[in-house]
Amino acid sequence: MSYNTKNYTEQGGEVTHIGGKLIIDEGGSVEGLPSAESQAPSEATTVAGIKDDFNTLLASLKDIGVVTKDAFTVGAGLIPTPTEEDLVFNHSKVSEVEIEDNEISITCAINELRSFASSDPTQGTHKWIGLAIATGEGSILGIKYNGTYDFAQADVDEATSVGCPAGSFVLYIKADEVINEAKTITLNKKGFEKAGIVIRVFDNQN
Repeated sequence: MSYNTKNYTEQGGEVTHIGGKLIIDEGGSVEGLPSAESQAPSEATTVAGIKDDFNTLLASLKDIGVVTKDAFTVGAGLIPTPTEEDLVFNHSKVSEVEIEDNEISITCAINELRSFASSDPTQGTHKWIGLAIATGEGSILGIKYNGTYDFAQADVDEATSVGCPAGSFVLYIKADEVINEAKTITLNKKGFEKAGIVIRVFDNQN
């Protein structure tokens, strides 16, 4: 005689399947489940403050898996209104910027790009291309870049100054290096799935 059961433990005891119903009787308890960080009662006196406190709690619930995490909606293109003459020239040599499954492809005439020094001396002289990368959020504040850098108001101002929409940031690409080795960046935010973005440069003269 044989029968099937919806609730069972695999051989070795490490995995238990619940296909039916699990009932916790009075006095029973469950240990080891993830729990959100303790959050003090809200002392907000405005609707905006209550919203912020609620969103903080919601993000904590997403992080532990009680609520499904959000996902970034990543977009990419050349920054709309660059001001540096050399950067404007390099953008004129870019024939296409595409994004699919968080992979950004830049197609350009690599040999025709100008090399010029970054405004940050530590970045050196390269064939720079400026990307506007959209996150799908209303603001980049609260988003962490590459796991260590928190976007600040200065980054918002920089993006705005070159015509990028809200929720976007500027990323300058060393085309002469990325054409040989793809560049990978990450985005993190509380309550969000981590987004990995791969950037590649292709020569349209090959």
